[in-house]
Amino acid sequence: MSSSAVAMKANRYAWVDYAKGICIIGVVTLYVADYMTMQMGTAGWMHYWTDFARPFRMPDFFLLSGLFLARVIDRPWRDYLDKKIVHYLYFYVLWTVIFFAARVATEGTAASEPGQPDESLIAWILWKPFAMLWFIQALPIMFLVTRLTRNVPWWVMLPVAALLQMFPLGWKEWVMVDHFCVRYVYFYVGYAFATYVFRLAAGAIERPRVALIAVLAWVVVNGYLVQSGLSKSPGISLALGLVGTAAVITAGTLLSRIDWMDWLRYLGQHSIVTYLGFFIPMQAFLKLAQWAPVTPDPGTVAALISICSVLCAMVLFWATRNTAAGFLFRRPDWAHVPGLAPKSRPAASVAAD
Repeated sequence: MSSSAVAMKANRYAWVDYAKGICIIGVVTLYVADYMTMQMGTAGWMHYWTDFARPFRMPDFFLLSGLFLARVIDRPWRDYLDKKIVHYLYFYVLWTVIFFAARVATEGTAASEPGQPDESLIAWILWKPFAMLWFIQALPIMFLVTRLTRNVPWWVMLPVAALLQMFPLGWKEWVMVDHFCVRYVYFYVGYAFATYVFRLAAGAIERPRVALIAVLAWVVVNGYLVQSGLSKSPGISLALGLVGTAAVITAGTLLSRIDWMDWLRYLGQHSIVTYLGFFIPMQAFLKLAQWAPVTPDPGTVAALISICSVLCAMVLFWATRNTAAGFLFRRPDWAHVPGLAPKSRPAASVAAD
């Protein structure tokens, strides 16, 4: 057995990082494809992948975010607020300011779309999360709601969350309301049914051939429902989100057996670093693609931009983690609840906290 295989065996939950790695790739490629389409008219074959990943990409992230919550949900309030609320709000506010400043510096406006009126920084922070930052805003809200309702039976919470997913409130005054409605059910399933998720992963590890057949069958069904347009229908979208998340977790367990796929585990382990850091480089690469005298296949361009954007995010993380700029991905002591700042913590504390 190779040294990496031994390490994987020692880490029973490596599949979590592999699953996150798959989904952060889905997130980056989605934004690249969408922005490429807006700016250049097409993203070529990349849209086949982003459409395929749409039903499970964010459900997987939210389910995995709730997976270990049962272990800490009964901690004292001060500790819980520090780890699950303040932690994410720090990065949300910080990166909103960074994105706001970058947009004003490069475009001279903070409008969300061309022709729209400028938005104030406070509006971006409170009501209109910038691009993908809605996920960072949604997490502390879900952690708080789950803590406040932890004594409500699951057979009450789950149907309510499922109904909200199928029939969101459509409150346009605050976009986070619909984000919460559509995704909370996956977060709650991860929290309330974590035991079954772990059993699923364990079963895939024990019976890899059966797991592979199941994943391949899911690929066919998910692809058909996406291409037929049925994947967005109430009920079907919920089922595809749950089944797709189970399939990604199963795929993660299979990939964890392949030594040369360890880069995917590392990417998933630092998924929030990638999530925060890829967007500004992506915009720069999109500009370069527009100016290029010869443009190859748009799908290939989108793939190359996705790879380069992820690499830039990781380079920024590596370059700043032991410097004064480490606050970009590591919460400083002053950003903790008083008395709870750790004496030492890993550089990748976006995820570690």
